[in-house]
Amino acid sequence: MAYEDDDAQQAAGQETAIAFCNGFLQVLRLLRLYELDNVAYEPVLEGMAKLVAQGVERGGSMRIQSDEGMLYYNREPLRGGRKTFGTIQGLVKAMDGLGVAEVAFLAPVEAGDLRRYFGAMKECMGGEDVAHQLQARLEGFGLKDRLAVYAPGETTGKALAKKVEIDEQTYFPLAYARTLVLLREYVKNLRNEELNRYFTQKLYRALQEVVGLTAKYFNRWLSLTAVRNADTYLFNHMANVGLLSVLLGHQLGLGKVKLTELGLAGMLHGLGPFRSDPEVANKGAPSDAEWADFGKHPYRALTAHFESRKLTNKVMAAAVVGFHWPLHEGRIPMRIPPTEVHPFAQVVRICATYDALTSPHDDQPAMLPDQALKAMIEAKPGAYDPLILTAFVNMMGLFPTGTVVSLSTGEVAVVIHPNPEFPRRPLVAVLRSPAGVDVDGEFLDLALKDEQGRFPCTITGSVDPNELGIVVPEYLLA
Repeated sequence: MAYEDDDAQQAAGQETAIAFCNGFLQVLRLLRLYELDNVAYEPVLEGMAKLVAQGVERGGSMRIQSDEGMLYYNREPLRGGRKTFGTIQGLVKAMDGLGVAEVAFLAPVEAGDLRRYFGAMKECMGGEDVAHQLQARLEGFGLKDRLAVYAPGETTGKALAKKVEIDEQTYFPLAYARTLVLLREYVKNLRNEELNRYFTQKLYRALQEVVGLTAKYFNRWLSLTAVRNADTYLFNHMANVGLLSVLLGHQLGLGKVKLTELGLAGMLHGLGPFRSDPEVANKGAPSDAEWADFGKHPYRALTAHFESRKLTNKVMAAAVVGFHWPLHEGRIPMRIPPTEVHPFAQVVRICATYDALTSPHDDQPAMLPDQALKAMIEAKPGAYDPLILTAFVNMMGLFPTGTVVSLSTGEVAVVIHPNPEFPRRPLVAVLRSPAGVDVDGEFLDLALKDEQGRFPCTITGSVDPNELGIVVPEYLLA
């Protein structure tokens, strides 16, 4: 009998949630037609307030969450058969369009409270970080203890996790390694619809975690993008481009939802080369004959995305970026080039070029980071968006993270992270003494002055770590 009671209670909760979702969608339609003082809202808002009271009484709270095309009620998938399919999909699309991942009612609310909530939503529609704006309005209304709104990556579970301090020494190397594993599994299971959906979701959540930690740990993520591995170039390249794209998007002022979508597009931009000759993919300068086939990789990227059979907004954005980002090379066979390139593709183009130039290939060694930036700055007009390239150069600094430099003291050091205020004076880790003896990598901030008000040393130039036998990732991952 207890099981029957539980089943009945769960069914009643599902009915309450579906009725609430119907009301939610009805209000969103009314917002396009009327102001909030219109009498048409009254019966809908009063009905929704009663449903919230029932949901809170039954489950302690009432949470409607959209995640990966699914709608959840109190963490359980919302089901209702064919009749309610349109309601569920309609609300998923509406919440994703707003940038709201979860609406949580922690206590009963009045119809007037819902009116103020939807009024604030109408004012915020079309802007960035709608969820954060709504949450701020709710605090102003005195409703934060009864009603909460979360953006993607900041659902109630994530919000609690953010209070835990991260052990940087172990977390970031493991996070980077996990990203490489997820990329491998994603590519390996592209044609398996169920596994593809699973690994797309895992990748997206991993990027949500990166985006959530970017503001606090910006330089830590930046240091990971300087890790290079010639044996796993394509996976390493895709991971680095995804991380660089998130960091550059952050510098450009993108909101968290767009940053996550940009990061996914950056990581998946290289799907096409996996459908091409892998030996050509590992070359820095393929011949014209090799490009005749390899140059079709943007079409193969589109095919790979479409095989997933789950074309959400973020997957469509990744597919378009996968096609657009290499157009500046002029080697893609197409009759009518697109008149406009997706803005994400402009970001990915810069990040992918930089990572490719600074990575070793079968037919050419890696450029030093400062040399790669110089080559990009001096590229033909139109190769890169000038504003985005300027933001990228400012982010990386004159001596980007991972650059091995010689100091005026005779020491050799690796740049740990740039200093935007003093581009020639980044934070470095000293690797070798003036006598040529390896040291432990003690940090040295070149922007700090001594007691006499003078800088203790300066950078005299960049050096090739391979010639000195220095393994840069060992210091960046430490």
